[in-house]
Amino acid sequence: MPDAIADWQELLDRFEDDLASQTADERTWMPPGAPLPASLADRARLIVARQREAIARIEQEMSQVQLHLHALKRVPPVRTDAAIYLDVDG
Repeated sequence: MPDAIADWQELLDRFEDDLASQTADERTWMPPGAPLPASLADRARLIVARQREAIARIEQEMSQVQLHLHALKRVPPVRTDAAIYLDVDG
């Protein structure tokens, strides 16, 4: 069982590091061969909650970016056949 605890602690450390750095380790991961030890269940639940919060935040940010992109698409293109100078004296 000590090996299972160490394996799970290493995986949970990785998840916490990803959350702290706001990046994701793109390596695939597999849960350790042994079930999650009961002594680590609360820690795992907290990590899952933080991951859900991060997902919600990212989804909100993506929505904002989509709105900005949509607004940018509505800006008319610059006309190249029109004068670009403004006569402020006349």
